[in-house]
Amino acid sequence: MVQKIKKILFTSDLSEDSVQVFQHTVGLAFQTGASIVLLHVIDNTASDNQKRVSYLIDSDTYERIRQEGQEAAKNVLIGKQKSLPIIQNAMRDHYGKASDQITGPDQQVVIDAIHVLYGNPAEKIVEVADTFDCDLIAMGYHKKGSILKALAGRAEKGVMRKSRKPLLLVPLDS
Repeated sequence: MVQKIKKILFTSDLSEDSVQVFQHTVGLAFQTGASIVLLHVIDNTASDNQKRVSYLIDSDTYERIRQEGQEAAKNVLIGKQKSLPIIQNAMRDHYGKASDQITGPDQQVVIDAIHVLYGNPAEKIVEVADTFDCDLIAMGYHKKGSILKALAGRAEKGVMRKSRKPLLLVPLDS
């Protein structure tokens, strides 16, 4: 039996390419009447995080957030949690504008929540999809010649192994 799509988890690496994935996600949400949960997971082991978010925030802000991330990791260990409202607000503004371009300003797609978390991207994606009872996970992947190479991204493979939710994989050109 095919399950009705009521909530979609959109995963963003905050790159400009993620807008393509968001456009597909908004189109599907609009057609099905689904709402969207936005998620970005900061993986402190990834060296290209600053490059990815450079079009959203400046390098000084990124460095402050990176340092907050180290503090946040400590806070998680002792039971505190720190949010990142700067990135959340940037995501809200940026993806809100992209949504308006797809649906028009009069017909909005509902965004249920915007989360910026620290940790292993695949684990956090699966965790948020389960917590928010999402029916579908939307992710982008970079084409590299074959289906095995195309799906070679660590986060994508991890989500495919760990999630029981259907995936919408949007191919990215760059």
